[in-house]
This record gives sequence, structure tokens and C-alpha cells, in this order.
Amino acid sequence: MNWQQLEYFKTIAETENFTEAANLLSVTQPALSKAMSKLEEELDVPLFEKHGRNIRLTRYGDAFLKHTVTALGAISEGIQELKDMFQPDAGTISISSLYTLGTRLIPEAVSEFLNIYPNIKFEYCMETVDNIKKGLTNGLFDLGLFADLDESSIRREIESIPVKQEELVIIIPKNHPLSNKTEISLLELKDENFVFFSEIIKSKISTFFHSFGLTPKSVLNSSENSMVVIGFVSAGLGISIVPYSCFLKTESISVLRAKELQCYRTIYLGWKKSTDLSPSAKLFKDFLIEFISSSKSNSISETK
Repeated sequence: MNWQQLEYFKTIAETENFTEAANLLSVTQPALSKAMSKLEEELDVPLFEKHGRNIRLTRYGDAFLKHTVTALGAISEGIQELKDMFQPDAGTISISSLYTLGTRLIPEAVSEFLNIYPNIKFEYCMETVDNIKKGLTNGLFDLGLFADLDESSIRREIESIPVKQEELVIIIPKNHPLSNKTEISLLELKDENFVFFSEIIKSKISTFFHSFGLTPKSVLNSSENSMVVIGFVSAGLGISIVPYSCFLKTESISVLRAKELQCYRTIYLGWKKSTDLSPSAKLFKDFLIEFISSSKSNSISETK
């Protein structure tokens, strides 16, 4: 059974006449009859019966037609989707990023990109670092923006380039004894409870504390959501170390630098190595790299 046989069958069912169907399909009537005979033989049921000078579907043919219409429709949609995907100025791009990038950077980048290529569509979601890497590896996303300590820890199935650095800063409640400072030593925080922003930052800070024989006290691990962390810190449940962003400018917390560390996390743009990106995804990849490089990096110094 093949796509052509199904198309023949559907046309015959609609016209109820082999001659008319053959003309519509631009094939000879004997060729059409032979194709239907093979289909009936394969299905082992009669699909048509004579009705005067015409033909009509048997109850088997009527049942099979419903599935044929569905199958042909799905195939047609698939063909169109593939055509759209490989048109440079059309198609759909699937992208995922960290939560911190999904509130401002990605919307602004997509908005500017669509001004140039209005026919391209996007599928977008915000995920954790691990889920972004898994999605890229499994082909769920065309592109992903994620953070990592260094390139050596990125999955070998993923091609990536560093596109951005974000300064890590300390946030504490406004009523904290240290809130009037602009810079403190991390060791001054050895007795504090930590609300960790991500496993990556937790690992980085834990390594520092362990070098002094100390272990940071963790009360909560967040899923890389700045607003959640700000809420817990504002409520006095602990302090945190997070990437600097405009969302930290609130009345409920203070933002400080760590004396020992000019500490940054690197944002990578990644895609699956073994899969060629569609033309539209390549366009957006190049556009996004240029867009990020021309925007200011997230640093507390930008506000001074």
C-alpha cells in the first residue's frame, strides 16, 4: 500500500466513476483499475461494488475511506510543514531558554526578528538547564540558551557558543544588618541560610566555602526563577546569590558584590550537533548572537 493508491481510492470514492476518476488523476482507466485491485487484494476485502453504470463503496470501503482521508490529510500537512521549515523566511523555530532570559531578552529579540521575517513562527518555553540540554539532545528544541560553569560540562551531543556573561551578586533582605554595604566577603555569610538560585551556582559557592572547611547552609533550592528567589529573600528566609538583572531593583532587598569573586556565569547558545538547522533556525541563531552581543551584559556596574 502506498500514498498513490490511497489518493486513487479517495478520488474514486468521491466520483463513484472510474472513468471520471482516471481523468481527474491523469492516469489510464486500466492503470487505475489495476491499482485498486492490488489494494483490495492487500486488504483482502472488496472496496467497491457496481451500482448501475457507476460504482459505490462497500461497507468495507466506507469504513476504510474515513481513515484514508485522515491519513492523506496528515501527509499533506506534513509535506507543507517540511516545506515551511526549509523556507528561509517561513517555517517554525522551536527555542527554549532559562527563566531569567524569558522575561526580557528573548521577547525583545523575537520581536525585532519578526519585524524582518514576519512569516516565521516560534514555539518557545522556559526551562531549567538540565531540561534545555535534554531537549536539545532529543531534538525537541532547535535552539537553547542555558548557563554552565564551563564548556567542558556541556553534553557532547550539543554544539554551543558562549554568547553572554551575567555577574553573580548577593541579595539580602533590606532589614539585614549588612544591607547598607555595597560589597562584603563571602565568609561574612558563613552563618547565613542560603536560598540557592540554581544547582550551578550552589556548586560554585559550595566549592568556595569548602576551601575554608565550611559548608553553606541551604534552606531552599529554586528552579532558576529570579522572582521566586527574590520573594523568599524578601520574606527573610535567607540570602541568595543570583545573576544580576533589572528585577533586583526592588525596595525589599539589597544587592551586594562579593569581595573575593568577580563572579560571572556564562550563557551558551546551543543546538544539536547531528542535526542540520532549518534555514529559518539558522537565520534566528545568527540574529540572536548579534542581538545579544549588541546589548549590555547583565552587570551591577551598569547601574552605577
